[in-house]
Order: sequence, then structure tokens, then C-alpha cells
Amino acid sequence: MIDTRSALQLIERIYEAVIEPDSWNAFIQDVSDLLGGPAIQMSLRLPDAVPDLDTFRSVGLDETYQPAFIKHVIEGLPWGSLGNETYEARFGSAKDVLPNRPVEETAFYRDFMEPQGLAADWPIIHMIAQEAGMPLSGIVIYRRNGGREFEVDDLALLDSLVPHLSRAYALHAQLCRTRHEREALAEVTDRLPIGVIMLDASGRILHTNRSASQILRAEDGLTLDRGRPAAVDSFENRDLQEKINRAVKDPTRRADPGGEVMIISRESGRRALSVMVGPLLVVRPEHVTDEARAILFIADTEGHQIDKTQNLETLYQLTHAEAELVRLISEGRSLEQVANERCVTINTVRSQLKQVFSKTDTNRQGELVHLVLSGVAAIRQVEDA
Repeated sequence: MIDTRSALQLIERIYEAVIEPDSWNAFIQDVSDLLGGPAIQMSLRLPDAVPDLDTFRSVGLDETYQPAFIKHVIEGLPWGSLGNETYEARFGSAKDVLPNRPVEETAFYRDFMEPQGLAADWPIIHMIAQEAGMPLSGIVIYRRNGGREFEVDDLALLDSLVPHLSRAYALHAQLCRTRHEREALAEVTDRLPIGVIMLDASGRILHTNRSASQILRAEDGLTLDRGRPAAVDSFENRDLQEKINRAVKDPTRRADPGGEVMIISRESGRRALSVMVGPLLVVRPEHVTDEARAILFIADTEGHQIDKTQNLETLYQLTHAEAELVRLISEGRSLEQVANERCVTINTVRSQLKQVFSKTDTNRQGELVHLVLSGVAAIRQVEDA
């Protein structure tokens, strides 16, 4: 007879683990306690992922034997060649369908089970998910030497968890994919030379990429005010806030959903920041205020447009000195400023610029800067993002 209270507690643990993966540890510990203390192993490997130590969770097992387990997973577990559908609908023992081969005769027993004091019995298995007929995610329960035998009620309790484990794994896989996509998108935006700020329904900042964070930290023209981007100049800030307020409203109610632009001056006297504010046009849930509603782009033409010159050297066969000249020009330096900064004569700079024009097939500084900043050389390296 199933202990309903215990089953409900385990089901609650399962769905907690979807949001907080560390709860899987508590789940398998609770299962072990209810079954009299067997060792339990759980795999949560995602589709197309290579088995590794991070995909396994266990209770009552020595982690030093995990590499041996992974080796057998890759080579094929003793029960891996079975019709795995047998264990998708229920928990069951491998001895129910395996030929009359004692578990102690297997290399898996000798390498993994025996050294840890696990009984010479086939474990209880449940395949939560599989890929190409091979185990992907599942639970394995090993009786210990001297531990009690598993009973019919134990299997009934475990079987009541099967549909919940299946749903939880599907949700877990989807959340992992979503998390990876979000992290990948953040990396992409961090590598952009232009600043990107995501705003919620109140105009507060949800996310900034690396370039935007650098601009805000400088507080030269643009700063933070109660969680919102704000211009230092009060007149410009009034204009910016009006644009932000329009952008975070429902774009379907606006005649022009594309966005608005403005210039923000800088107290340092450096060239002004160019800003574009516009709504995000993706469909969002009604009455949700903490999701991205608008996006703000910031261009700082005097910022670090090119972090490294290596790409310039590779793309245009420039020397390091020539590439450094291009980097400084792209940040708005004059030839005189470049000469002073690099401690060379103006004639040397002009000679190098002539070589750069020849190698890049350009004739003017403006044309050269446009070529460089509109190409991939301005994209930051991964280690810098």
C-alpha cells in the first residue's frame, strides 16, 4: 500500500528541483530514507550532452568511483542493452529481464559496486529519458550489503513518482536550454562595442552589456537615477525620460514603434553620446511589469572601439604599429594626438597612415574609420567580454 503522505512529499521535492536543482540531492536522500538507506544514483544528462561528473547526483556512494561509473556508461552499462521502454513506465530490477547471469560476474560489479559495499543484487532502475535507445536520465538504486530487501510497496511508491519525474526532467531540460540561450545572448551583447540597456515597464534597468556598464560607471553624460538611465544635463534628461516613457508603453498603440534618437552632451568635453530608445516588439504577458519592455542603445565614438589590434593586423595585414594607429584614429584621436601619445613624429604617423590606406584600399580617414567600425574588428574577444 502506498504511503500517500510520503509520495506527496517526494512529488513536492521533484518540482522544487525543477527551479532549484540542488533539491534533487534532498529528493534522492528522502527516497533512500524511505527505502531503508540504499545507495542511489541519479543522472540528469541533457540531450546531446557528454556524460560527466556534473550530470550525476548520488547519496551513499563514494565520489572517487564516479569515473569508473562514467566509463561503464560510455562503454555500456550491463542493463543498457535492454529494451529501455521496460523501465520508462516503472521502476524495476534488471534481474526481471536479464538472462540468468549473476551481477557479480560483471565488470561493473567488480569496478563500481563491490568496492563500495553494495550487495550482489541487480539494482532497481528507472529510465526517466533516453536518446537513441540509450539511457539519458535515470535513477539507479543499489541495496547495500546487509540492507533490507526491496518490497512490493517500495516499488509501488516509486512507480507513483514516474510521471512526475518525466515532466520534471522535461522542464529541467527546457530551463537549461533557456538558461544557456540567455547566457549566450549576454555574451553576444557583451562583445558589441555599442552599449545596450534593457528596460522594464517602469523604465528601470534590467540588463546592461559591458559597453553600457562602462559608460554608466564613467558618469560622463549618462548616469543612473533610482534605477533608470538618466542624462546629467537636466534639459537633456527631461527629453530622455520622455522618450523612455513612450518606449516602455505598448508599441501597438504608437504610430512609430521604431524608436527615437538624441544626443547627450558630456561634462568632460568629449564627443557627445548618441542614444536610441525604442520598444521591444516581442509579445509579452499581460500585467507583467518586470520583463524587458524597451531597449536603449548608446554609441560612444570616443570609447574603446577596438580592444585589441590583432584582428586588424590579421584582416588587413597591418603591422602592430599601423593597427595601433587605426585603433586610436577610430576613437577620435587626431594625427597630432596619436603622435604625442605614441611618442613618435607626425611624419612617422603620416607615413604609417599612408601604408594603412594602401593596405585597406581606402583614401580618407573617415572612409578608413567607417570600414573598421562597420566590420568585425570592433567585436570584442571572448576573454575581454
